[in-house]
Amino acid sequence: MGKRSPALCLPQGGTAVNLESVCSQTEFGALVGVSQQAVSEMLARGVLTAGQSAAEWLLDYCANLREQAAGRGADGELAFQRSELARVSRERNEIKLSVERREYGPVALLEQVLATVGRNVAGTLEPLHVSLHKRCPALGPEDVKFIQNEISKACDLAVAAALSILDVPDEDAMSDDTAAAIADDEELTDEGRPA
Repeated sequence: MGKRSPALCLPQGGTAVNLESVCSQTEFGALVGVSQQAVSEMLARGVLTAGQSAAEWLLDYCANLREQAAGRGADGELAFQRSELARVSRERNEIKLSVERREYGPVALLEQVLATVGRNVAGTLEPLHVSLHKRCPALGPEDVKFIQNEISKACDLAVAAALSILDVPDEDAMSDDTAAAIADDEELTDEGRPA
C-alpha cells in the first residue's frame, strides 16, 4: 500500500486540503475558519509567508494565535494594557503606603497648618520695627518706615500662605514689589548706607 499524503477536510463537507502542498488563500481561510481577506492581511503583516505549504501556514497561524493569547500579538495592545494596569496598581499601592506612613495628608489640613503658621509668623514680625527702633536709635524715621513696609509685605505673604503658591514657577514667585524692594536694597548698599 502506498504512502498517503496528509490531508484535512474542510469544515461543513468541503474538499480535502493537502497539507504538504501550497493552497490558495480561500482554501486556507476555509480550513481555519477565517475569510480570504483575513488570510491576505496575515500575508501582508508577515504572519504567513507566500509560497509555503498549507502545513507551514497552519503552524505559523497557530503560533500567531498563541502570541496573541499571551498578549504578545502584532499590535501589542493587550500587553500594553496589562503593563498600564500594573503601573496604575503599583502607583495606587505606593500612595496607600505613603498615607500609612503619614507622608501624605489632606490638602485642606495642610492649608490650615500653613495658615496657622503664617499667622504666628506675622504676629511675631509685626512689632519688629518698634523693637528695632528702640534697640537701634540711630535708625532714622525713613529707615524705620522702610523696615515696617517690608515687614508688612512679609506678614501679608505669611498670612496668605496656601498650597496654591506651589503652582507658581520659581521665577514668577517673586512679586514685582519684592523685586523692587530688592533693587532698592541693592541701591542703598551701593550708596554706602546699610541695607
